[in-house]
Amino acid sequence: MARLTVAERWKLLADTVDQLVHATSVDAVVDIVRPVARSIAQADGITIVKRIGEETDYLAEDAIDTLWAGMQFPIDKCLAGRAMVEEQTVIIPDITHVEGIPLNVYLATFIRSLIAVPIGDVKPTYAICAYWQEAGPIDSDTVALMEALGRVIGGVIAVLEVLAIAEGRSSLAA
Repeated sequence: MARLTVAERWKLLADTVDQLVHATSVDAVVDIVRPVARSIAQADGITIVKRIGEETDYLAEDAIDTLWAGMQFPIDKCLAGRAMVEEQTVIIPDITHVEGIPLNVYLATFIRSLIAVPIGDVKPTYAICAYWQEAGPIDSDTVALMEALGRVIGGVIAVLEVLAIAEGRSSLAA
């Protein structure tokens, strides 16, 4: 993956926002975000995660190696779940220094550092995560970019939910 300047990453985020305003479903949002989020974060991988009750469902990924797309985990056993439950960004510079999660799940992958950003303002039901194969600090530009991306995705999903209700559907799945 080519390294982008911070300005190029913000431009890519702006271009993504332009595309997201035309999304008509969560699947469309995921299809738009998945291929660009890695470049925005300058990460080795990303996942998009949905909360389903007390579980997390890994909807999509784009990574240097297979992660967990299509798998579910207890919400209290994954860092995307922690971001949703705590309603705040989780920044992990070194995965080996995290308590309360099954470390073997992460150590079986390339992941050594990560950021998990909740999507949605009130009781987030999605998260987007970026992963790196090197442990180390996650720079403030990356945190700002990922949080901005999370806010945009949350806004689009909120609008889609309102439209679903206005159209008489009980959820976005209909």
